[in-house]
Amino acid sequence: MNLFGLEISFARKSADLSIDEVIRRLEAIYQTASGISVTPENCEEAPTVQAIVNAITMHIASLPVHVFRKTMSNGRTSKELEPNHPVAKLLKHPNGWQTETNYWLDATSWLVRYGRHFAFKGRGQTGPIRRLEPLHPGSVQLEQEDDLSVIAHVNLASGGMRDYALGELHYARGRASDGLNGDSPVMRAREAIALEIAAQKFGAQFFGNGAMPGLVFKYAQGMKDMDPEQSRKFIENFREQYGAKTGRLRAMLMPSGIEMGDPVKIENDKAQFIEARKAQRTIIAGVFGVPPHLVGDLENGTLNNVEQQSRDFHQKVIRPYVTIFESAMERDLLTDEDRRGGIIIRFNMDAHLRGSFKEQQEGLKIQREGGALSANEWREMVNMNPMKPEDGGDTYWQQGPSGQSGKPREGATP
Repeated sequence: MNLFGLEISFARKSADLSIDEVIRRLEAIYQTASGISVTPENCEEAPTVQAIVNAITMHIASLPVHVFRKTMSNGRTSKELEPNHPVAKLLKHPNGWQTETNYWLDATSWLVRYGRHFAFKGRGQTGPIRRLEPLHPGSVQLEQEDDLSVIAHVNLASGGMRDYALGELHYARGRASDGLNGDSPVMRAREAIALEIAAQKFGAQFFGNGAMPGLVFKYAQGMKDMDPEQSRKFIENFREQYGAKTGRLRAMLMPSGIEMGDPVKIENDKAQFIEARKAQRTIIAGVFGVPPHLVGDLENGTLNNVEQQSRDFHQKVIRPYVTIFESAMERDLLTDEDRRGGIIIRFNMDAHLRGSFKEQQEGLKIQREGGALSANEWREMVNMNPMKPEDGGDTYWQQGPSGQSGKPREGATP
């Protein structure tokens, strides 16, 4: 099978590799030019990748997911919320150990890092799907059979392999170079990610004293060398007194007759260490399409462009991921009868797109005065209890020649 561009062979039904062993082998295989192995599993060692994954997962996990019934009347489309639909209940309680928020945090994290998300569709004795049991994407490989059907080969956590028909799984993915298995953005950008990890490790070693001795002791002229045991005790006694707690002030004892030359100086300002780290941060953010301010780069940020970039983030990053999940859920979780009946699944992105409180209220006011919203619809959007119908809560305003009229417009529910 092909895993992240690498051909790996497993004997069907008899492979005894666990997913942990697969990941360890991948880390050894995918070593970059910088000497750092980067996989979707360890990529968050790069601070920029961690910031990106957190930003996307937190946003999507906070979005409500609703099931609607879409109908046509007089040539117009309307949507009605279906809170008691089996899929709506399933998405509220996906399984016995994850909350709705936990499920979407994990699913989105896998989709962002691996380019795909899998869950086993657990059914009751009859009827609808009762639970969604996540499968680690690194343990699943899709393969097209000779009859063009698709089989999922799953490496079990306990070892061994099991095959599932694709219809038994819920599967969401991004683009796929082979048309089946989602491509991992991390693997496409692994050299850039590795360079940031390498720079971070270099910085940590530099400030942690690295391999350079803090102090060098040399024998006075005419003195003989200590034997190895005496040298070891001397160094240990010195460190115990001055550097045991911090690990600093490491000492070296030079044999008599050997002089130590001046060490090669590493000047981070001349090596453009900070500039290199900034460049990698920008490059990695660009790979994922995330605006710089979300990864901590505020160097060119202003109030206006940060606000616009945040809106672009929702439209150009969050919305595509949301659409991937929506289309996959409608394919895998709905029945043919549901689809014929107009059932659809949608994330509610309105809360993230409304802007400031003032902008939100001004927008709702325009819709209210234009007859597009009733008072109760407005109140529902801002989490307020509805007004009584007799108090005009369900009335739509109609623009009259001399101003607003409180009478319901034609076709509205009084």
